[in-house]
Amino acid sequence: MEPGHSLSVGRASRADLAFRDDSHMSAVHFEVACEDKGCMLRDLDSTNGTWVNGARVTTVPLANGDTVVAGETTFAVQIIAEQAEAPAAVAAAAPTPQQKLLAMLRGEFQPLYAVLDAAREPEVLKVLVESKEECRSLYEGAQGAQLAHFAPYLVRLPKESPLLETLVEKGWGNSWGVYLTCASELQEVRQHLRRFLEAQLPEGKQVYFRFYDPRVLRVFLPTCTAYETNQFFGPIKHYLMEDDKPDKLLQFGSTDKGAEVKVIDLSPPAAGEDKRPPSSPGVPTLTWMDKLTPDEPR
Repeated sequence: MEPGHSLSVGRASRADLAFRDDSHMSAVHFEVACEDKGCMLRDLDSTNGTWVNGARVTTVPLANGDTVVAGETTFAVQIIAEQAEAPAAVAAAAPTPQQKLLAMLRGEFQPLYAVLDAAREPEVLKVLVESKEECRSLYEGAQGAQLAHFAPYLVRLPKESPLLETLVEKGWGNSWGVYLTCASELQEVRQHLRRFLEAQLPEGKQVYFRFYDPRVLRVFLPTCTAYETNQFFGPIKHYLMEDDKPDKLLQFGSTDKGAEVKVIDLSPPAAGEDKRPPSSPGVPTLTWMDKLTPDEPR
């Protein structure tokens, strides 16, 4: 892009670069304008805002390595040097595992819930309270209230929820909990999950069952019979959790033969692999990075 030129980005066809499938992007969302001294990004009164390096902006100069988020689409800024001082181009960068995961959770894995373990990480309860999202402890009763800081919590995660991004950023790979997809209301999902807070060992002893720990659930589900799988899933379509390495997402579903797992690779593409579409002549390359957004008694 030469000095004095600009490029608009949005969902509508009147934008210079249109992302029609991004329902969270405004019709004309933001504009990049190049001058002799560099490039400026200007938000065009978008509904969900334009974010640069995690901060919502109105007008801001772009620098090499900046990350721009509009709707559910993420861009990376690259400064290309040519003879004289070069204009900026916005080019695709390989998405991180967390970026890939966030796009999936906001897209194909809706409606989405998470069961989070406050006993595992004290920050879990803090981010839940600050988020204002609909959530409930799986425990209840007077004794349960006394141990609220150590309870598992069920939380509904709409795709636009800022909490979802926080959980992916801070909790993924740290066993904060598991995700699940289900079309039922929160109270129905809660009642179903409460059935599994205790389990009976072969010798008859009752123990607490931490199924909301991904390290437990990814080992337990493959051992279930078809009947046990059907009972455990109930209205739930999928259980989603990290593998022992966070660059793998495990997607468990229920079949007539038991639990079936699909392993989804979240790692960046191999060196030299370029899946970007060709750029149009005379404009900067604008392509997307991630478009698909102690136990207590019962």
